[in-house]
Amino acid sequence: RALAVQLGVAIAMANGSLGQEEGNTLKNWIARTIEVFWEEVRIRLAKIYNDAMKSSYADAKKGELSLSKITSRINEIADKRLKYEAIELCFDVMAADGVADASEMKVIKSVAEALELDFEEIEKLRDTKIIGLDASVSAASIEELLGIEPSWDSKHIKQHLRSEFQKWNNRINTLAEGEERDNA
Repeated sequence: RALAVQLGVAIAMANGSLGQEEGNTLKNWIARTIEVFWEEVRIRLAKIYNDAMKSSYADAKKGELSLSKITSRINEIADKRLKYEAIELCFDVMAADGVADASEMKVIKSVAEALELDFEEIEKLRDTKIIGLDASVSAASIEELLGIEPSWDSKHIKQHLRSEFQKWNNRINTLAEGEERDNA
């Protein structure tokens, strides 16, 4: 889980800075993660996770935070559940400021690929996080947000967009009036 914290910091720093909302998201995740343990264990884990957050922030500021080292280590020691937990934290950090930043989405995608996670499951996680985001994303991030690859031809893009439209149009019918429905 300390490695998941490092990934969260990497997502936050993808746009060059660790915002207050992103930092709070990481701190809240740490608090929720350790709350189930005995006090001595909570204290020890809090130190481990906070140290991971501080050191990865310092490494990211110096340009020395290695996603490949982090994901390789996660692949060595973590099961699928912990890998998905780490990706979910990444999406939470991405969504913390209410905007889906293209650089953050790109890093999450590369992390998910490095962790060899199921693309459909990643899309489901992404969708649950982006539904609450500001609908006014930048044009540069729309392709990332929708999962469109730059190498796709127009026919493949149109097929993908039809599929996304159907998925989100169906979700509109299940959501109550409000911001999430408007975003969908």
